[in-house]
Amino acid sequence: METACKAIIVRIFAFCDSLKTNEQRRNEMKRRKRLSWVLPFLLGIILAFGGGGVALAAGGDGSGGGTGTGGGTGSGAQEATTETTTDATATAPGSGDGTGGGSGEPLTLVSATPAKDAADVAVDAVITLEFSKNVAYATVREANLKAVTLWNGNTQVPAEIAMADDQLQPDLRDFITITPAEALKQGTTYTVKVDTTLSSKSGAVLAQPLEISFRTAAPAAADSGFTLWIVSGVLAVVIVIAAVMLIRRKKA
Repeated sequence: METACKAIIVRIFAFCDSLKTNEQRRNEMKRRKRLSWVLPFLLGIILAFGGGGVALAAGGDGSGGGTGTGGGTGSGAQEATTETTTDATATAPGSGDGTGGGSGEPLTLVSATPAKDAADVAVDAVITLEFSKNVAYATVREANLKAVTLWNGNTQVPAEIAMADDQLQPDLRDFITITPAEALKQGTTYTVKVDTTLSSKSGAVLAQPLEISFRTAAPAAADSGFTLWIVSGVLAVVIVIAAVMLIRRKKA
């Protein structure tokens, strides 16, 4: 390979010589003599490095660090299995035992709409009671429907007492609604009574009976100014009629 390179270089110089003058050729010969040892030296270095690179490339041992043994312990799979099992066994909405953290505490009223002693309540209002525990569970549902009543003084008012299905609507399992069969009377006081037979799914009961009274809105008062104008108009008509009749009698 070195001989071929030298031959190529000689041909290049020969071609360049044919294009130069005698003086240029002499100068070129001097430069060539000075550089004659440089070119073989550089060529040797190039060949040495090139041969070494090939040797290194061919001599790789292929180790590459690829010694993975696949010995993972599978803990990730175990965690995934545990999480799946937890999700699968989670309690479905509405299927809990209803005891919460206070199964030993009595059942209490959380809120009432209308509120106790509320005034100006609409005559078509639906009454809602919210309790602290599940009062709509199947085993206590029927008894609880009978524990709530609506009264006007000593007279019971016909009304529909309703609860949601605690399995289908778990968010409403603590509520009881009271819908009067007819519109309530205006300006009248009504009382919702809940006796101690009301109980929750966990067996908790009211500590004492409940009474929530409210008053419906009174009839709107008539406009006194308008009434006065009506009365004045009627009187004026009567006076005019009376005056006309008197005048006719006198003429007769």
